[in-house]
Amino acid sequence: MEGLYLVLSPHLDDAVLSCGGQLYQLVGKGQPVRVVTCFAGVPDYRILSPFAQDQHRRWGHPVDPVRRRRAEDIAALSSLGVAHEHWPYLDCIYRRDKDSSEFLYTSEGALFGEVASTDGWLVEALVRRVKRRFGQNGSVVFAPLSAGGHVDHQLVRLAARRLSAAGYCVTYYEDYPYAEHPEEVAAALSRWDTPSQSYAVTLSEQELGAKSAAILKYESQLAVLFGGTTAVSERVRSYAEAVGAGRGLAERYYWWISDA
Repeated sequence: MEGLYLVLSPHLDDAVLSCGGQLYQLVGKGQPVRVVTCFAGVPDYRILSPFAQDQHRRWGHPVDPVRRRRAEDIAALSSLGVAHEHWPYLDCIYRRDKDSSEFLYTSEGALFGEVASTDGWLVEALVRRVKRRFGQNGSVVFAPLSAGGHVDHQLVRLAARRLSAAGYCVTYYEDYPYAEHPEEVAAALSRWDTPSQSYAVTLSEQELGAKSAAILKYESQLAVLFGGTTAVSERVRSYAEAVGAGRGLAERYYWWISDA
């Protein structure tokens, strides 16, 4: 797909949370934008770890959590005029070891720890799928910086680095809301052994408002991320003002001259 802005989103909300303002801006300029959610597969709900069951409880006990989240994602992206794709790889809370069948991530600490060695195949799978599905053709790829260290964000970042080494134009977005904490951004940047260059994309009031409105579409996630609906707009604005550093509202991105 020629000239596409392709956003790799680990989960069914990350793209809008992190770069919804710029996505709305690009659509307004007539640019083609597509968000691919990498870990949007539907698990076997009959076999869940206690940790996954607890996550479902925190999401409000929906009957079919992933399909509900897919519907929320479609509503959010549609409100921004952005196309979507939901790929079949499972969220880490559902993944199991292929040999032992044990669940790989069974605690909050595990979600933000080391990627399981048996998950390494996912990096190559994501790279192959992007190449096969989209080719190269001048596309710009957006990928998570992996601020916060969530294992699924780490996997997508690793895949993006492989794409960059293969000649793709890749830019990295700050993972919101983890990026509200500067130390999380600093930790993510420290994972590279080459210098980075950051840049800010200025947003209008309309663009920030569209982003906030889109985030509110993720109803099942708002209690976990923001403690409810009340604080969403205020926190999104506060972060945009902090990134703008007195020069308005903005989102921040990164690129590397050498990313191999």
